[in-house]
Amino acid sequence: MAVTGDPDSGRLLGAQLVGHRDAAVATRVDIFAAALHHGARVAEVAEMDLSYTPPLGSPWDAVQLAAQRWEILGATTMFV
Repeated sequence: MAVTGDPDSGRLLGAQLVGHRDAAVATRVDIFAAALHHGARVAEVAEMDLSYTPPLGSPWDAVQLAAQRWEILGATTMFV
């Protein structure tokens, strides 16, 4: 997964995802598409309140982890 953002404003500029058909890639693309449509900043994507099933997964989705990593490293593109 790659996240691209504006280093000055923090605005999300795009994302690229590749994965197995069982990896919910389409759902994650939809999350980024909605964030882009609303002009979200990468920090806002990192803090989105997304659903999860506690026994089966982490409270942090891969979308959020990629956004958090982009923030920490301050890069324009981050691969996770």
